[in-house]
Amino acid sequence: MFTGRLLCSDASSGSLDRDQDRTTSDANAPLLRAKQGFLDLLVDRTHDVSAFTRARVLQTWSTMAEKKAIPLSHWLVVADLGIGRLGDKAALVRKAAMNLLATMLGFNPFAPTLPSAAFADSLAEYEAKLAAMAPPKNDEEESETDAFEKQMPETIEEGDEEDAEKPEGESAKEGSDAENQNTEEPTEPEEKPVAGDADAAPELDGGVEAVRTMVAALKTALGFAVQMGGAVTVLCRLLASATPSDAIEATGLLVRLKQFGVDGADEGVRRMLGLVFSRDQSVRDAAVEAVDVLFLGGAESPMAAAKGLAHTASASALGELAAMEEILKLLVADNRVPPEGAVMTALWAQAGDKTDSEASRAAALTVLSMCAAKVPEIVGPRFGAVAAALDGACQTRKSSNPALARGAAAVLARARPGGNAGTSDSLGVCTPALPAAHPVFAALAKVLTPTSCLPGRGWYPCAEQSIAALYALHPDPEGAAADIVRSFAAAAFPTPAESEGGASNVNAAFLSRFLFVLGEVGLRHLVHVEGLARAVRRARVDRDRKAAESAEAAAAKGDDNSEEAALAAALGQGSVSEDLHLDNSRELAETELLAFKAAKGVGKGIVAAYAPVVVALCGHPAVAEGHALLRGAALAALSRLMAIDGVFCEEHLALIFTRLRRESDRGTRAALMVALGDLAFRFPNAVEPWTQHLYGVREWGNSLHDSDAGVRQHAVTVLAHLVLNDMMKVKGHIAEMARCLEDPDPRVASVARLLFHELSRKHGNPIYNLLPDLLSRLSGDDQLTPDVFQKIMTRLLGFIDKDRQTESLADKFTNRFAEAALASTPKPARDVAFCLSQLSLSDKAFKKFMDGWKMYEPALYDKEVYAALNGVVAKAKKSYGGKSKSADGADGAKQQVEEFEQKMNAAHVERYESWRTQKRAEGHVFDDDYEERLKAAEAQALAEAEAAAKEAEEEAHPLGPLDGETATAENPEADEEAEEAEQADEEEEDEEEEDDEENDENDPEPSPAPAKKTSKRAAPKAKKATEAVKEEAPTRSSRRALRANR
Repeated sequence: MFTGRLLCSDASSGSLDRDQDRTTSDANAPLLRAKQGFLDLLVDRTHDVSAFTRARVLQTWSTMAEKKAIPLSHWLVVADLGIGRLGDKAALVRKAAMNLLATMLGFNPFAPTLPSAAFADSLAEYEAKLAAMAPPKNDEEESETDAFEKQMPETIEEGDEEDAEKPEGESAKEGSDAENQNTEEPTEPEEKPVAGDADAAPELDGGVEAVRTMVAALKTALGFAVQMGGAVTVLCRLLASATPSDAIEATGLLVRLKQFGVDGADEGVRRMLGLVFSRDQSVRDAAVEAVDVLFLGGAESPMAAAKGLAHTASASALGELAAMEEILKLLVADNRVPPEGAVMTALWAQAGDKTDSEASRAAALTVLSMCAAKVPEIVGPRFGAVAAALDGACQTRKSSNPALARGAAAVLARARPGGNAGTSDSLGVCTPALPAAHPVFAALAKVLTPTSCLPGRGWYPCAEQSIAALYALHPDPEGAAADIVRSFAAAAFPTPAESEGGASNVNAAFLSRFLFVLGEVGLRHLVHVEGLARAVRRARVDRDRKAAESAEAAAAKGDDNSEEAALAAALGQGSVSEDLHLDNSRELAETELLAFKAAKGVGKGIVAAYAPVVVALCGHPAVAEGHALLRGAALAALSRLMAIDGVFCEEHLALIFTRLRRESDRGTRAALMVALGDLAFRFPNAVEPWTQHLYGVREWGNSLHDSDAGVRQHAVTVLAHLVLNDMMKVKGHIAEMARCLEDPDPRVASVARLLFHELSRKHGNPIYNLLPDLLSRLSGDDQLTPDVFQKIMTRLLGFIDKDRQTESLADKFTNRFAEAALASTPKPARDVAFCLSQLSLSDKAFKKFMDGWKMYEPALYDKEVYAALNGVVAKAKKSYGGKSKSADGADGAKQQVEEFEQKMNAAHVERYESWRTQKRAEGHVFDDDYEERLKAAEAQALAEAEAAAKEAEEEAHPLGPLDGETATAENPEADEEAEEAEQADEEEEDEEEEDDEENDENDPEPSPAPAKKTSKRAAPKAKKATEAVKEEAPTRSSRRALRANR
């Protein structure tokens, strides 16, 4: 924009940031006023209606920041504008706002790093120095100065950053000139030197002014650092935006914030790692590039890169670790982290450095295990170092370190992927296993023993990784695992001779470890057997491919061996015999440990032999009411055994759902939800009858209705995984997930929003088919408030973007009015009307809506229904008939809509009054009944007062005002006759009044009469009647009362 270029050119000439302007205030006052006007105009235009204008203004601010043309007094204002525009509805504006903040970071006038703690410490130091340098003051001066300083802004004008960098002498020379400058910041009142203090004047002119300027600059710097730290939360929300540019720009800005050391940037970077799982390739590439820039390319040295990766891994949660592993695998595959490179060498050095902290060594091993997932060869030459780290972490109970032991075991588990089965890339040829006497297995034995020195809960993750390493590296993992299970069983169930207190005295710690090992060994062995089966299939496919190639080559040479191959197959030789042998070997491998039923020639597997013990422990009251660790280990073992065999799973699903209902520990409930998700994925037909319980029964208070937010988050994540992978039917139960859209916990709500967003992207948009069922179930839920219902339906209806689907939904919603209008409460009709109002109806859909008048006309008695349907008509006014080719057609359509609106208004008034009359007949009292009675009573009193006044005039002046007065004065007998007649009339009126009071309650209320001008004598009666109605004791007035009042 021209204004920005003008300000930039003015700044480059030096007129904006040089102190010479302050010495010539008269000459530069117009320029300063014009500059201030330009700045205010740019600030105002940041909130312009046009998104293009807002974006261009932000770009102008960015250019001014790059040219150092933004005054320091406006620095915080501009930063606040940029942060505020991060929530703009236009993606173009959000992108411009993030570019502005990145530019302000790069060209900030404060420091190369912006940690708020450093600025706060410096500010406190200089404020203390300023307080020490200030001369003593009397009480009156102190009170006046304190009141004045409270009104001072915490920013300084442009050019003051130069004052902070100048020597004290130069600052003192220019201090007196600054007072004459016409700026926005009020200047300090001139302090006079104290009598008898010769050094007071030079100190005030020099050092005090310089320190005061530094304090103001530090306040501005601290405010800017705090603002940038507060922007991290907004940027984390933009990472989940459906617009790819938002995620990409937010990633770049988070990288800049991390480089400048802004508070909270580390958390933002960890949240950014999850973008590697995005569907958009550009977003995934941005996440990978961000890690490369922060920890590899931007690192000062390989050791710094290694420490940065290790620090991020140590502070990351489980999901963030998975994202970081995926990014490192991509970097290793792209050779940006070479297996023998400097960064990898630095990681190994950090892991083996015994002088470093054990937490740092464990984090380095975690990063190495992530890299080994892609290139397992990096572990081969360093088995000894990893075994030494594992052995050192398990020496004694005091020196044990579970984190270091887990990291070392995780590296060993990645050293030989696939174990004896190999991988798909190895084509059936696996890496040779380690000898059984290798030091690695001796180190693993220190973990996989009942008397391991690893304490408490820290042992379980180490044991999990150790069992995985055993199956990956051992030449005979089946036999080694069976020996481990036996050793733990012997420790958990000692013989009566070995137990001091008898067979009933069982060590709970040993029993918990045994149950964990039993379940983990069974699960690992299942994975091992399936890997062997895949290896067999790969070998078979490879053999068939080679046989086909040989046959083709033989056919090309003229050799026909087809008859010999058929004869070999008939005799059970060749490929048929080999296939049969491979299938038998696979079955034997599966039954070796996992057979739940004894087969011919094969007994029960060692894992299945202890299955009844696990079932008995899960149902035992002592275990159910005992320690949470033992109860959790038993349920975990049961769920893993159920994942092995389908029949065993069907038999004990009732038990595991019962334990889920009665479980008091929230961690165990969350673990059971994850286990049930695995079972539903493995045996969907077995779990399908329990779908309602998997979603959660409200009376039980489990799953999605759990009181703990963490359990609800696990439940909604598991169910979303099953639904998106088509492993579970959603119709009939999806309303439970829709309620989570407005869950009080933002984590639960975010997962639910992600689920429905992914559903809307599927073929056919399943949300369209689910909306009628969702409306019925959510509208019938009494626990949902109308506000929550409307928010949920607004979000769901936002996924409908096709005219055909909108037209179909509008037709379905309109037909629902026939049933909703007959309900005992107006809530069903209100909900349907609201959903209809959220749709953008096409001309055809609105025409059908008008044709369905008989459906919703009975529901127009309700004001909310009428308001919602009136909103539908208001939308149609803007668009209905817009596609008509002729002007007459458009005008006719508009007239048709207006006529329909009038028809609906008339029907609403009629239905509303009829409904009120019916309710009054039933004894219902409305809130506005008192007001209507008050108005009717006032109108009645005024009407009677007018009638009485008119009658009184006629009686007093039968022949006119002048003649009547003369006649009355000259004929006193006529007065006596008039008084007698008046008394007779009063007696008759008393009798009529008594009759009227008896029938007053049955008299209909008089219709409101038009207001008329009353006489002064009738006014007191109207006032009295109004007050009587307000006191809730209305009485009927008579003519005698009116005359007495007159």
